[in-house]
Amino acid sequence: MTVGSYQTSTKTLWFFVIDLPPGDDGKRRQHKRRGFPSRTAAEKAETEACKAFGEAAIGADGSVAAELSGWLSERELDIEETTLDNYRNLFRMYVIPHIGGRQLYSLDKRVVQDMYKTLVKEGGSGKKPLSETTVRTVHRVLMKAFKDLGIDLGAVRQPRPAQREDQGRKGVWTPKQSKQFLQFHRDARLYAAWALAVVAGTRRGEIAGLKWAKVDLDNGIVYIHWQRTISGNKVIEKSPKGKSRRPIAIGPAMVRVLREHKARQDEEKAAAGLLYHDHDWVFPREDGEPYYPRYYTDQWENACLAAGVPVIVLHDARHTSATAGADAGVPEHVMQKRLGHADARTTREVYTHVLPESERKAAELMDSALGEEAA
Repeated sequence: MTVGSYQTSTKTLWFFVIDLPPGDDGKRRQHKRRGFPSRTAAEKAETEACKAFGEAAIGADGSVAAELSGWLSERELDIEETTLDNYRNLFRMYVIPHIGGRQLYSLDKRVVQDMYKTLVKEGGSGKKPLSETTVRTVHRVLMKAFKDLGIDLGAVRQPRPAQREDQGRKGVWTPKQSKQFLQFHRDARLYAAWALAVVAGTRRGEIAGLKWAKVDLDNGIVYIHWQRTISGNKVIEKSPKGKSRRPIAIGPAMVRVLREHKARQDEEKAAAGLLYHDHDWVFPREDGEPYYPRYYTDQWENACLAAGVPVIVLHDARHTSATAGADAGVPEHVMQKRLGHADARTTREVYTHVLPESERKAAELMDSALGEEAA
């Protein structure tokens, strides 16, 4: 890589040159840009160009970028498209800019650990610190790729799990807050979708992909069989993987909510007439076409603000549902099946949170063992 200057008739300008690996014909390749007003501007553009060329243009020469790109291509056969897209983004954003140009087989664990340190310190947007959780995810995926590629770096150290002040709790509503939210939106068009998220713990993609053919109101069962998710900017429709494909039992109140929702939808269908496109979606737009999945996320945030409850992300409605089940004494294995978790540890460690109310009840119960009345 070279940065230099040249003189025009009126001023001094700067350029940079990046040497790329030879092409398939063996000829030398370079990327050049000129016309920068200062050395600093040229060096900044050079750095950005190196990042852009990291995955695609530092070619099939055994570089980390090239080998990881090849690994991603091979895994297209056995990894879900959305998961693969997440891996691709992790490499593009956090790995390639730091070690993409290095030869894969010359790596050692110190280089990788130095990358982790840099990410933790300034790996986020605008060179802000990147969370330890994200860096650990990078580590997990990178080690998986290295293992498949036959690279053993030994025991690579990774950032330790952050100690959370909230003892691991994510966004969780109390029963009172859940009731306030749902009662406030009782007449909202997406009320039934919000109720399913809070009561049944359904994911955004599961709500977006639900069809009436898989809703048995007579027997109180919702079958999670399809989802609409986002990969990049593209909507992907597919069957949920593993235990995410499941039946969910719903009670009489939730059945009533869905019956009322269907009656309203039938009225919309009749009013639209030939303009309605009936694809059997449970939560479509007024014309029957499906919403872009991110629409639910945006509307959920607005709904939280309108109801005057703490703003939690839509996925945290699952945490709220799991917490309510745990507090009510629902067995862990039942909650695991209901939420569609493949691993019981996910239910136990991530979704089962103890609310302050439960902690207070436990404290009062233990106080009673002292045989004294509260003052």
